[in-house]
Amino acid sequence: MTDSPILPAFADDDRPLPLIVAERWNFALAYTYHGQDLYYAVQDWMRGLTGEADTRYLISKFKKTEAGQQMWSSIQRLPYKASDGKTYQRDYATDRGLYLIAQYLRVKQDRPMLDEIRRFLAAAGVFVDEVRREPEKLVDAIVINPDKLLEAFIEYHRKRGKDDHWIQMRIDSKIKRSRFTAALAEFVRDVLTPRHYATATDDIYKGLWGRTAAALKRELNVSTGSLRDYQPTLALHYQGIAEEVCAQKIGAREELWWEEAREIIRQVTIIIGRQARETSELLGQDLATGKPLLSR
Repeated sequence: MTDSPILPAFADDDRPLPLIVAERWNFALAYTYHGQDLYYAVQDWMRGLTGEADTRYLISKFKKTEAGQQMWSSIQRLPYKASDGKTYQRDYATDRGLYLIAQYLRVKQDRPMLDEIRRFLAAAGVFVDEVRREPEKLVDAIVINPDKLLEAFIEYHRKRGKDDHWIQMRIDSKIKRSRFTAALAEFVRDVLTPRHYATATDDIYKGLWGRTAAALKRELNVSTGSLRDYQPTLALHYQGIAEEVCAQKIGAREELWWEEAREIIRQVTIIIGRQARETSELLGQDLATGKPLLSR
């Protein structure tokens, strides 16, 4: 992974990968936030990759493909300020949508940049960007290319100053988190939404630390990304134990309702939270944040 000539210049750049590509290959790429996600203008991306001024035919053709049909359900129509100064509604996609487009477009002689950009994305960018910006996706994506993802994950966190012990615990915590959410998905009879999983996570945090994820993020000044990337090793350890035990208890029931699952989470975190608080007092440290107890 580190043998790639692309990586050194990219690794220390905190910008989203599509913006790095647009600057590197010198094309305009409009972007805007929609909710909490960053979206990019599809026509700008296609124009940048192919050099074609009018991308309407390419977009229409892409929409008819299987990948295009799947992706287009997540497309957003958002304001786009054109070169004539007027604002129009145009198609915007997330970075994942842009990567799909790059894979779909055919490399031709009159598209020399496309081959370079595709090699750039494949060699380093996509793997590093997945881990750098969405570390929670590590285990889910690991089946695609485990060696590159793990190398990227380790390299990214080493550059953040994390030691190997913390990195190993972060990987373990993600595995336990995945088991926990998988147990909820498999054994809870209610139809679960992202809000349910966020509530379950807050139940873990409140049981262990007496605070929600949002409160802990404020204490650690985390504005974007995963809270767990900023927590100390012991916090990851206790959260992982709680999620592992919850997964086992929920799985042992085989079938239960959402509120019953929440009650299991509360019972488990009361027990483990008690030990976490005793350890916290012993060390004189708020385990959830790593800060001295006296500073709270």
